[in-house]
Amino acid sequence: MANAAVCPASSDADRESVPAPPAGGGRGAGLRRRVAILGLFTVLACALGVGGALFVRHAERRIATLPMLVRAGLRREGEPLVGLGAIAPALPAASVAVEDRSFWTNPGISFEGVARAAVVDFANAAWVEGGSTITQQLVRDELLGFQKTLHRKIIEMAYAVLVTIRFSKPEILTLYLNEVDYGNGAFGVAAAAHTYFDTTPAHLTLAECVLLAGLPQYPAGLDPFTHPRAALERRAVVVAAMVHTHAISAAEGRRLDAQPLDLHAPHGAAGS
Repeated sequence: MANAAVCPASSDADRESVPAPPAGGGRGAGLRRRVAILGLFTVLACALGVGGALFVRHAERRIATLPMLVRAGLRREGEPLVGLGAIAPALPAASVAVEDRSFWTNPGISFEGVARAAVVDFANAAWVEGGSTITQQLVRDELLGFQKTLHRKIIEMAYAVLVTIRFSKPEILTLYLNEVDYGNGAFGVAAAAHTYFDTTPAHLTLAECVLLAGLPQYPAGLDPFTHPRAALERRAVVVAAMVHTHAISAAEGRRLDAQPLDLHAPHGAAGS
């Protein structure tokens, strides 16, 4: 009888001859994963570093144009750029007191203001308060525009810090006072002094400076010609801020609060 081919049964010895994973293979794989993750984070950090450097370089080029942008806007309005020394001192003092009381010492952003704004926004479940410094307002007006998003706010803050590095505080305040919207088509202090009081920035009185400093918050709604009550209420806020920062005495504040609006516009409009 022919011999049948028989497949040999696998023995324990045969099974044991199959190569086993090398000892410590699990630990090696874990190490490779950790190295890969570390490499990924390293690449991401480098990318962010390069991206950050490019962002700063681009921002610095735009920031360098700020004086030219402000002058160009004034030329379109037929107004001169007014130096800080040619502005009644009470206007810069009032503007800083009500808009950015840490202006002279902050790095372009106010951490206290940001925290306060965050609390207000969270409580109202909406973007109610921006917490913007004078420097941030300048950046928003001239470079970025206004957009209520967290991403834009972060960029605005970064720009403000870079502006503070590039320009001195008096230079920043000068640019702000020459470009800010005071309402009624009056952009900058020269136009505002003429529009509301038919005078020049150097000859503004304390009461006039206090009124003007409050208008940029909401130029249309605080228009002293059409909304005198709102303008007076806002003026009282500015007075309180100046008293709080010791820019004026409490007695001066009471005298200012007691004064009526005294507008002397070229077209003859007057508040009450």
